[in-house]
Amino acid sequence: MTDPEPIDPRDVRRGPIRHGSLSSDLLEQIWAVYDMLGPFLDTTLEQFEISFMWDSSPDQEAAVWCSIAAAWLAYHEQFLGGEMQPEVVEKKLIDALVSISTGVEEVGALGVPVDVGRKLLACYDGLSEE
Repeated sequence: MTDPEPIDPRDVRRGPIRHGSLSSDLLEQIWAVYDMLGPFLDTTLEQFEISFMWDSSPDQEAAVWCSIAAAWLAYHEQFLGGEMQPEVVEKKLIDALVSISTGVEEVGALGVPVDVGRKLLACYDGLSEE
């Protein structure tokens, strides 16, 4: 087997929009996630919605984002007494949860303190046990 050929990130282009519209149920889920996490995503609601239209399976992508939002909320409720952290910290929490959603389980690779990473993993994993 040959090694894959490296790709210059500057050559990567977004593919075509795969879905001309999204169902109202799916849009409600997307809006709920954005309402919760949007202030920390560095994107507009419109850009966030459009990202689902590019996805091959927007329903599955929305489910992932709902899990991220639920784990973020659980972390805040269980470990922070519902209190918000400074914006830079909130962004790192969300980035870590996005990594977790892609299968990263190594707490040192999450970009947050190890104890926070363990708690985020527990919150995300706890969703699958419900």
